[in-house]
Amino acid sequence: MKFKLCYKEYDYKITWSAKRDFKRETGRGLWSTLQGVMGIVHANKGGSVFNLMSEIGKHIDDVDGPILLYTLAKQCNSSLQLSEIADACDRVGWRPVEDDNEYAQPYTLVLYTMLLDIDSMYEQEAIQAKKDLCPSEVGQDLKTKK
Repeated sequence: MKFKLCYKEYDYKITWSAKRDFKRETGRGLWSTLQGVMGIVHANKGGSVFNLMSEIGKHIDDVDGPILLYTLAKQCNSSLQLSEIADACDRVGWRPVEDDNEYAQPYTLVLYTMLLDIDSMYEQEAIQAKKDLCPSEVGQDLKTKK
């Protein structure tokens, strides 16, 4: 998966190490933080994007937000520094810009976009895991037929 921040693209993934590092740095759980953002997104459906970004920023501030992005991106690029992500978060500002360019959006909008990708990824993995564990459809139980 990838996120775009301040005219740069970063690969990222969720690992146990990322969860541990985020907890170590912030004292917060990665899943509970992301679940909190999801709750904010659902509570603010139909509202303005600005209000949504403001509420996300209240939940995960401009210090913990860059740490979250950094701990996830560091899993794909061990030479990445927190200072790079923190600087990028500062440079893109605190509110969504009218330019439809994904690279120029604030960390709160980046987190929102990532949340959608993460949710979709885990939903697909859960569906596949269930199919793998419960092969009941025709042609799916090929391993036992051999």
